[in-house]
Amino acid sequence: MIYPIELRGSQAMINEIVKNRIKIVSIFKWLLGLSALGFVIHFPDVIGHSIVWVVHTFYEATSFVLEHFLVHNFGFDKDLAQLIVFYFSVVVGLGTTVLFWRYWLKGYLLYKFYALQHQVIYYWHSKRTVEKIKLILIYSALMISTFILLIS
Repeated sequence: MIYPIELRGSQAMINEIVKNRIKIVSIFKWLLGLSALGFVIHFPDVIGHSIVWVVHTFYEATSFVLEHFLVHNFGFDKDLAQLIVFYFSVVVGLGTTVLFWRYWLKGYLLYKFYALQHQVIYYWHSKRTVEKIKLILIYSALMISTFILLIS
């Protein structure tokens, strides 16, 4: 036969075990959250460095192969081959930049500019006249003080 006092004692012991597990889980969640935060902060730097390192290594290896190809197949000296490879890479880089600007970045930046323009117009129209006057006076004072600072 089980007495009620024994049940209370065993229930108290179970409650303590559950509380300890909850504390361990909360500490584990806290540590996991901190490590995730550190990972999020540190990860882009590591990934960016790794990508730049791989791209640079690929560029150096490709330019080295092209230099030796020009030296051995066309009889150029090493300096002339390096100049040809350098200017070829500059032309390819500028061409890629122009194509990137023309077909993607220009449209994206125009979209962002128009979105910002609409936000500013909405912000301006939502203000009362007194707030508009305050904004104009504050920005005018900032512009005049900056101008005076620059010419003095």
